[in-house]
Amino acid sequence: MLKNERGNTLITVLLMSLVFTVLGMSILAASLGGAKRTETRESDISITYNSVKVIDQMTSELAGILPSLPLEDYRRKNIEGKLYVRSDFDIDLKNKLKDDLIAPYKTEDNISCLNIIDLSGSSAGFIDSSAPCMDDISNYDTFNIERENDFTRVLDIIIVTKNPVETEGKITRTLRKRIILSPLPSFLKYAAGSFSDENDSGLILNGSANFSGNVYANRLTINEDAEYELRDGSKEKTDTNMSSISGDLYSSTANLLPLLIKENFYKEHVPELKHDSQFINIDFDRTMNEQANELLSLNGIPAVRAGNGSTFSEEIKSGILSSFAINTLIKEQKKQSGLPEILQELGNNNESDIKSYLINTPEDASLLNGLIQGDVVIMAEDTSLELNEKLIVDGDLYLVNFEDLTIYEDILVTGRTHLVNFNGKLEVNENIISANDIIIESYAHNKDELSSKGIKVNGDILSGRNTAINALNTSIEMTGTIISNGSFTINGDETGEPSENDQVIFDSVVYAGKRANISNVNILGLENNTKQLVLMAKDDLLLTRINEFGNFDPDDEAGMPYVPEDETIKPLKGFFYTEKDAELYGVGSLFYINGGIFAKEKLIINAIRGEVKSIEELPSRSSQLDKYSRFIVNYDQNVLLQRIDTLPIVKHLQIFSDELLIE
Repeated sequence: MLKNERGNTLITVLLMSLVFTVLGMSILAASLGGAKRTETRESDISITYNSVKVIDQMTSELAGILPSLPLEDYRRKNIEGKLYVRSDFDIDLKNKLKDDLIAPYKTEDNISCLNIIDLSGSSAGFIDSSAPCMDDISNYDTFNIERENDFTRVLDIIIVTKNPVETEGKITRTLRKRIILSPLPSFLKYAAGSFSDENDSGLILNGSANFSGNVYANRLTINEDAEYELRDGSKEKTDTNMSSISGDLYSSTANLLPLLIKENFYKEHVPELKHDSQFINIDFDRTMNEQANELLSLNGIPAVRAGNGSTFSEEIKSGILSSFAINTLIKEQKKQSGLPEILQELGNNNESDIKSYLINTPEDASLLNGLIQGDVVIMAEDTSLELNEKLIVDGDLYLVNFEDLTIYEDILVTGRTHLVNFNGKLEVNENIISANDIIIESYAHNKDELSSKGIKVNGDILSGRNTAINALNTSIEMTGTIISNGSFTINGDETGEPSENDQVIFDSVVYAGKRANISNVNILGLENNTKQLVLMAKDDLLLTRINEFGNFDPDDEAGMPYVPEDETIKPLKGFFYTEKDAELYGVGSLFYINGGIFAKEKLIINAIRGEVKSIEELPSRSSQLDKYSRFIVNYDQNVLLQRIDTLPIVKHLQIFSDELLIE
């Protein structure tokens, strides 16, 4: 049988041609698709980048808009003398945002929708309600700010992108940038910083501190050697690593550019330099005087703090004496007796014409309803005491307790005021005003008994001279503004337990007319550490021997931002500011601040890394690598969202830029 295969050969050739044709077309289609996807991806990146630039431009222009809304124009006082915010403030702010910020940018080619969400109150709302960028924003987290009492506002800038080239397909991204508008002082925006740009001033980093947050400096000095002090006061140096900044470096000048090199920063991570023309210095003297005079006025004392307060003590004394009638109900004068040994010297008075009284029974306490001429000791020794009338003393006052001692009204004293707690609860529920020093001291072991033991002051404090708080193996609670015409000091027990068990728990703003000193003590915040201390000093600020020779456990850092999670070392919960200089040492001490530190003139920080057991045996530079710094500042942004009435209010709102999210 004959076979003819010429037809099969033709079919095979045609089939192979078809296969190669299909394969070639597939390769061509894949190449074209890849090129198309690459082109689309490039467009996506370009559009997103341009939208980020729009948000940056809007933020910059917002800084120029805010000065047109001076806060003084919207501040008013009610009949009780309390400040409030005029209702037209939000109307004017909304119109500015809508007309000057949203309108110029919403027509950009690559923007489908642009708007701003106001998250300040109890519910979220678009600034331009006519063009919402989302159907539902009811589930947004809001901040429940009392608009009538607080200028703080929280805004989200929202941009929804689009691709103007329709042939490239649909490209959509949603960008969200959170902005906090705050009336608080500029120094509260930074983990650390200094404003001055004079020679031998500014921010001086000696060694290896760590800042988790933004840092401000107009003059910056960086050294690889950290200084430290010996017990005899002499200074030494030790070689260490460089400092780390897990945030941006802000400045109003270009002086810092030559320093921004890898060799000057820990693990060669150089922070980004940003310029902040918004930094506004506070008028410290004016604010301190306003706060002091308002407190005096509320208590009916005709005294005025002016200038540097050099005659303030005498003014307070004269004001108290001119305002209150002499108490005639205490007919029997009692000499002090039965005082604890620690008070014997304080209780003795060599001036024979000064009478003194010992009040230690509920019957005697009930007679205190006017001005008492002479020194007074009120002692809850064998029984609890309650005082329900104003306590007004022309002399020195000692409040001493072993049992509970509770004062429900104001304390006004022309001399010194001492609060001394040995046991039980010593609680003052109103203001303390003293023409001379105020000394608060507790010895009560109340680590787990804060509700039943220790000192608690719930009102404001004003001293014509100095203020000292001594927490000796104990906890003291302070709520309210503290104004000290002279120095302000907080001390713990230097000879106490190895771990720091001396602590003062604050929800307070403190103004010190002179120096401020904190030593051997923990600073915590009230309300489960959500509040804080804001300490502002006219003169130098000194923080020493904090967690001395304490160590993090473990002390191996876990990467940026190099902040430990060790619960045994309690961070200082506060912001610390001085109009002059501050020099701090994280060598023997272990500084861990949850807040910020700022000096208007010069801030010097000395720090090393790693474990230290003795100042004579410091770790080598190589062994400090990958160890936590002994000077850490972890910025606490929450301060910007808290209403703190007694802080200086700046001329106009300032911007704090939070996270940028791209979805």
